[in-house]
Amino acid sequence: MEQLPSTPLRSSTSRASIVSDAATLNEASSRSIAGVQTVLTALERFEGATWQARWDASGCSVAGTAWPHRLGSPWGASPTKKGADEAGLGIADLIAMDVIQPDYRWLREAAPRYQRIRQNRDPEFFARMAEHAHRTGVSQANFGNSIVLMTKVLAHTGLAVAQVRPEDFLEYRAFQLGRGQKPDGLTYTWSMLRELGVFDRTTSGLAQSIGRRRPTIVQMMDTYGIQNAPVRDMLARYLLTRAASLDYSTLRWLVYELAKNFWCDIEEHHPGAQSLNIGFDAGRAWLNRILEGPRVGKHRTLFAVRALYLDIASWATDDPYWAGWAAPSFLTREDTKGMTKQKRRAQAQMHQRIRDLAPILPRLLEGTATELKSAQALLAAATAAAPGEEFEHRGVTYLRHVLNRHSRSSLPGTVRVWVSGGAFERRVDITRREESCFWSWATINTLNETGVRIEELVEITTLALSIYKLPETGEALPLLQIVPSKTDRERVLLISPELTHVLALVRKRITDVGGRVPLTVRYDGAERVYSDPLPYLFQARHGSERRTMTPGNVRSLIVNAVVRAGIIDDAGQPYKFTPHDFRRLFATSALASGLPIHILAKLTGHQNIVTTQGYAAVYDEDTFRHFRSFLDRRRALRPSDDYSEPSRQEIDEFHQHFEKRKVELGTCGRAYGTPCVHEHACIRCPMLRPDPEQRPRLEELIEALDDRKREARNRGWLGELEGIEISLTAAQAKLRQMEQQVSLGIPTLRLS
Repeated sequence: MEQLPSTPLRSSTSRASIVSDAATLNEASSRSIAGVQTVLTALERFEGATWQARWDASGCSVAGTAWPHRLGSPWGASPTKKGADEAGLGIADLIAMDVIQPDYRWLREAAPRYQRIRQNRDPEFFARMAEHAHRTGVSQANFGNSIVLMTKVLAHTGLAVAQVRPEDFLEYRAFQLGRGQKPDGLTYTWSMLRELGVFDRTTSGLAQSIGRRRPTIVQMMDTYGIQNAPVRDMLARYLLTRAASLDYSTLRWLVYELAKNFWCDIEEHHPGAQSLNIGFDAGRAWLNRILEGPRVGKHRTLFAVRALYLDIASWATDDPYWAGWAAPSFLTREDTKGMTKQKRRAQAQMHQRIRDLAPILPRLLEGTATELKSAQALLAAATAAAPGEEFEHRGVTYLRHVLNRHSRSSLPGTVRVWVSGGAFERRVDITRREESCFWSWATINTLNETGVRIEELVEITTLALSIYKLPETGEALPLLQIVPSKTDRERVLLISPELTHVLALVRKRITDVGGRVPLTVRYDGAERVYSDPLPYLFQARHGSERRTMTPGNVRSLIVNAVVRAGIIDDAGQPYKFTPHDFRRLFATSALASGLPIHILAKLTGHQNIVTTQGYAAVYDEDTFRHFRSFLDRRRALRPSDDYSEPSRQEIDEFHQHFEKRKVELGTCGRAYGTPCVHEHACIRCPMLRPDPEQRPRLEELIEALDDRKREARNRGWLGELEGIEISLTAAQAKLRQMEQQVSLGIPTLRLS
């Protein structure tokens, strides 16, 4: 069928011409033509220059399914099946020909024959849409919502598919939200139109188009309702001047402190205040209200207000505008000294928290691995069973449920599996459970092995993985690049084989059928901006699209992992692990293993070594001892130029360090330039990464230790017995570590 002209031309066409065109539609019949004639004849009785105007004048738009009665009941008060068919076919053909453009309310209530409309309204596009849905693995329910949505937009706008724009779909979204309903199918429709070229490739994703925009400084301040306009303008100018050196999240905090906590409080208690020169008594009264309140972080409010007075006093020497606002500060240095005491108290509490969590961390790591293996085994057994069939797994009988089309997934090679039985009293989606177990395992191990911040974790891409080969031996060392975040410092980490294994499995899971990692967009909640599309590693499917995990998703995964592992405190409540706890545990463990604090500061991305010291829950004497030792070595080696170019000898020593890491039972993981703090007692050392090929040798050592333990017990050598038991426990732990390791060979991570 050739493309019909679009409205308003069609709506102004004569009755005879429209009936003639109706006879050329796909699957046209005498009944459909009669329906078109009857509707047009009834509409002729109403005022209007076009058929659309007559339709609006008739009141059909608000009548819903009773629209035929608004036309004077052309098919009778109780239409027969023939009359109902004529009405349905007639109005569907008039919509398909763009003679009538109903509103979304009528389309929802009357539910015309959408299939009939699609047959005569770009049927080739709807065929492409179906092929795209099948190729990308969209569920049948999601695709059904999408084609109905697309039909409604075309029917309402009267546009050809090539003419629709994002604004048309945002209008439909606003209609749905206005009636308290979600616009089902819109996410897939939006991405599909971009991929099929209907939308321009530069069109933002749906989340970006509907996401909250950054409010300006003035907009943020206006939310607090400052009454005095000159003061409001002055604060806005001050914040705009400071904004150049601040990130957006800090700027939002500063607006809140100065506008809400400072000036709005002043206006509430001193309505006549018109400048910053509020007087000593009024200033001290405000200070007392702040200090006596229950709000946490009150000292940072004092710092913000004191900085305001000091900045204006400094700028007043160069700019006459600020000279008019300069005033003596009622806050002194003594008023902010309590911040140091508060920081020390908070740091002590955090150190105690880390000491409490450190013994529990191995249980959490082991629990996540066990839960993942259990979930994968159950999913495999359930997948092998037919829907509606009982199956046995590890001595427990389960039932795999038959799903309806809304619960079924059409992803290529996958299907959602629901089971009941065993510990599951109600049916459970074990496909989703396995997904949750996997991502909990992946995120917890990545945080534990790297000590990265949560925002750095979700920003890891496949582009951040690289391989460095030692020139002499050709040994491949996997590296992970951490992009700048909080301190804008980029760093590269040498990752362990365990983490390489984790990241390889993550990449394998997210790779699409074409062998590529999908590009996704990440929303930065702190800066309120969207990133460019990148191959992020930590991404998951949400309906018909993939989205980068948010910090909130990561926190939920950790909470779920703790609950599944059954790790509870003395009160019977699950322990609370946060993503930043792993960063502090990483720092504490690294320092306890002998890693110099200056190297740890580089690994964690800290600008100041004092910050690193605050992270690690160790004694101050240990921290200072390591740091002084580092300074002594550095001064002895480089007394003249601390940042000279490395010599060939130093480079050779760096390469030889990795060769010297080879020990009897595996590889030593101590950092470059650090001595062995355990006097080569490798079997007890946590830095030893055992080689699975050395398992027979380790079993011989365990057997020999058992013999020595029995001899020591028989001869009463209690002092030696204690040391033997420590070595035996450590050796058995190394053996279990061997069993859990995966032999990766030389990593061949492909960049995309």
